Amino acid sequence: MSKLIVAVVHGDDAGRLVNALREADLRVTQLQSSGGFLKARNATLILGVEDERLSEAMQVIEENSRARTLSVPLELLGGMEASWPGTEVVHGGATVFVLPVEEMRRI
Repeated sequence: MSKLIVAVVHGDDAGRLVNALREADLRVTQLQSSGGFLKARNATLILGVEDERLSEAMQVIEENSRARTLSVPLELLGGMEASWPGTEVVHGGATVFVLPVEEMRRI
């Protein structure tokens, strides 16, 4: 069986992460995307991996993605100013979805 990994990563990490995945001989497709809340530039990476390579792929993603603390102007927070404790938010790192794949073919 195989897995489909969909990883949403910070735009600043995407290039380094794609290179590291390719160096590990893991095929990856990169799609440019943007976040909904901060509208920050990020990338969505798509990988198809065999089960036995899943932990290796996850390790490469973890080692090449990092969270950041950003200062956010209050106007970006909309109506949340009254309940928001400050203007700093943690952003980045990676959000990773791992999905089972019934069949994977490389053509």
